[in-house]
Amino acid sequence: MITIEDFTIMAIGFVDPLVGEISRCPVCGRNGVVQRTETEEPRCIHAEASEVCGDGMRTDPTDCCRLPQ
Repeated sequence: MITIEDFTIMAIGFVDPLVGEISRCPVCGRNGVVQRTETEEPRCIHAEASEVCGDGMRTDPTDCCRLPQ
């Protein structure tokens, strides 16, 4: 089963325990979750797809903006 989570409809300041706090994207102005990792460029995720697999859950961004570093 695939689930789409749209962060653009959530209020700024709302905290999702799995992904973090909803904030305004500095690139496009839509709501999203800022994700920073050591291996990838920082990005603001506006929507993501999650799929439950036999060995865990896979989550992929479906709409995001790359943030300046």
